[in-house]
Amino acid sequence: MITRDARTYLKDQLKTGIGYKVGSGGDTTNPNATDLDDPIDTSYQTTLTVNESGESALDYNITIYGSNYLGHTIKEIGIYITASNTLICRVNYDGIGPLTSTDEVQFIITLEVD
Repeated sequence: MITRDARTYLKDQLKTGIGYKVGSGGDTTNPNATDLDDPIDTSYQTTLTVNESGESALDYNITIYGSNYLGHTIKEIGIYITASNTLICRVNYDGIGPLTSTDEVQFIITLEVD
């Protein structure tokens, strides 16, 4: 069992140096994945907000603007530690899109260290 102090430490490590990518892949999530199935982004996006949502949980708040992804259908999003190119979580879902220039989609991804 992981200790309370270890949970806090790990959670704190996942607050900074974080980025995300969006993609159009739709396969199920695999714990051995190192990247999205079909990334649309070629580099990490770092315009996200990280908030603590509990003793061992973080919320990653991400807003996707259609003007950045014109014509794309978004089916997956991944959170990364950018310095080490480490995928820490991937969420896939029913597609959103194709996006238009006026679309704005907000994601809140909760990650709990347990």
